[in-house]
Amino acid sequence: MNVVFRADASVVIGSGHVMRCLTLARALRDRGCDVRFILREHRGAPTELLAGEGFPLTLLPAPATEPGPDEDYAAWLGVPPAVDAAETVSALKGFEPELLVVDHYALGSEWERAVKAHVSRLMVIDDLANRLHDCDLLLDQNFSAQPESRYRGLVPPQCISLIGPRYALLRPEYRAHRKSASRPLAPPSRILVFFGGSDLHGLTAVALDALSRPDLAHFAADVVVTKNYGGVRRLEEQAAARPRTTLHGSRPHLADLMAGADLAIGSGGATTWERMCIGLPSIVVAAAENQRPSAEALARAGLICYAGKWADASAASLYRMTLDLASDQDRLENLRQRNQVEVDGIGTMRVVEALIPTSSDALRLRNARAEDVSLFFSWANERSVRDNAINTAAIEWGSHQDWFARKLADPATVMLVIEANGLPVGQIRFDIDGDVATISYSIDPLARGRGWGTRLIALGAKHLWRDRKVKLNAQVRVGNLPSAAAFTRLGFTEVASVLGQEYKAFFAEPGQITADGMDFE
Repeated sequence: MNVVFRADASVVIGSGHVMRCLTLARALRDRGCDVRFILREHRGAPTELLAGEGFPLTLLPAPATEPGPDEDYAAWLGVPPAVDAAETVSALKGFEPELLVVDHYALGSEWERAVKAHVSRLMVIDDLANRLHDCDLLLDQNFSAQPESRYRGLVPPQCISLIGPRYALLRPEYRAHRKSASRPLAPPSRILVFFGGSDLHGLTAVALDALSRPDLAHFAADVVVTKNYGGVRRLEEQAAARPRTTLHGSRPHLADLMAGADLAIGSGGATTWERMCIGLPSIVVAAAENQRPSAEALARAGLICYAGKWADASAASLYRMTLDLASDQDRLENLRQRNQVEVDGIGTMRVVEALIPTSSDALRLRNARAEDVSLFFSWANERSVRDNAINTAAIEWGSHQDWFARKLADPATVMLVIEANGLPVGQIRFDIDGDVATISYSIDPLARGRGWGTRLIALGAKHLWRDRKVKLNAQVRVGNLPSAAAFTRLGFTEVASVLGQEYKAFFAEPGQITADGMDFE
């Protein structure tokens, strides 16, 4: 599949748009796609980075003037949208892209309609939910209290919407360091400071001022700035005057520094999801207006310590917040665990699966593992799963942890995960009592409507019957038509439910069920 990314980066725009596109581009290339980029030649565009990654790059002409830091998003483009659309279409000629991915706050439905005729599918990456889009798929990885309504009326009815940090475009290093990043319950001793690619408001220096106060001077501090940062001389002076302070330049990723830190001070935006995936409690400043809504929502949910907008963040306020957070071990541990539940680090794999669906015959089962506890928690608490459960109440994290550990250790329970190209897309559990196993299963929202529930039950039954020739039993809420259809297709017998009229019951003897291409002997 030929894929083109249209995004921009500059001193004013920052690098986040291109960096998250680059993460998705790598993953698509790994799946065999031919990927290239189109960027406008703004000051600070990461041309060397893209060249080093091996992605072909077309540069659109530089704007007559660069946008200023106080100009609105429309000015970020540097040219009228119609001009940009025409130049983009010209750059597409000869490549025949099947997918165009656009990540730009200055572009909306007008631009999208102009280029759609020249591509098979159009995907938009957005954070703002403030304008119309004419696209086939939309990704917004921001946290929102009501994600299902965030783009209502802003995208076509047939558009696939991937909303929330479970789809965050993170490099695989963050998932890898998450697995090894255990946090001992000891007083925190190391802080990471990073305010994005440009830090136009000089917040890095403000944070370092806060950390230079005597009560915080014992912390080791890793301070990261990129080549677009304009105040390096001052930072060097601050670091020289403060023991145990290390200045870092541009890096491929921050996963290793995050895994070694106990807390962080930084901006909102894409780095938020990186910190949350690692499980790094954070004091967050909204360094741009587009970061504010998500940061405020995360603060209301108790997932970050929010220091307000850039104008509100002073050395005194950051000092107080850091001192308070560092002295509260229970809060630090709560933030660590809840952050990792919210962002599991496989969002990029989910987006790729939405773009390139796996064939059902390529699905594979594996045994559940201890690190799947967050996955099972998110699946169990997904709204439609709770609506169809026997107990519809939301599940609490602490009780889920205890339940999951017990089930993993219980020889009368078999828990399996189904994967699509390594991406977990569902689970099935068999609770065995004598010669009967009761089935519970769920499919990830991303993979629903593909008939994979039927495949999951069939694969699970085949796995179970290799060692245990038990009967299978399932209780399905009357309104849950997809589950009832799955059991019916497999040849289960519908019997009277012991739970009353709200449920249907399905039953199968060993070897009774059938599925195309599968041997159950």
